[in-house]
Parts: sequence; structure tokens; C-alpha cells
Amino acid sequence: MFESEAQKVSDYRKARVKLSIVLVVIKLVIAYLVIEYIDFGLYIVIGYILYSLENLSGLQMINSQETNLQFNILRQRIEELEREL
Repeated sequence: MFESEAQKVSDYRKARVKLSIVLVVIKLVIAYLVIEYIDFGLYIVIGYILYSLENLSGLQMINSQETNLQFNILRQRIEELEREL
């Protein structure tokens, strides 16, 4: 029943890994060039890393809250169906 969805998730993860590797390589090349050719480039790169970490943790928190909301909605609907039976 859920095999097609599981396959889609698996395909998405594989594609995401490849995309992540490409993006990391591009970011590393850009970071190297910024550090090498700009006087305060190291500070820019460190600032970008800190910004990315903060942004990532914020997105994880939002994702967690949305997941909890969806589980609560499902739990409420299951309880309503049990009361009807």
C-alpha cells in the first residue's frame, strides 16, 4: 500500500544526497576564494557558517512543531472515530 510512497522517499533521499555533495563542493570553493582574495574573508566565512547553523536549527524547530501538530490532529481524529464506534 505504501510501497510507492516509500520508493519516492528513497529516490528523493538519493537525489538529495547528490545535490548536497554538489552544493558543499561549491560552497567550499567559494569559501576558499573569499578567504584567499578578501582581507577579512575569514570573518565572512565564519559569519556565514554561524548564520547557516542558526537557520538550520530554526528550520528543525519549525519542522518538529509541524510534525507534532499533525500527530495531534491524527490522534484527535482517531479518538473521534473510536467514540463513534
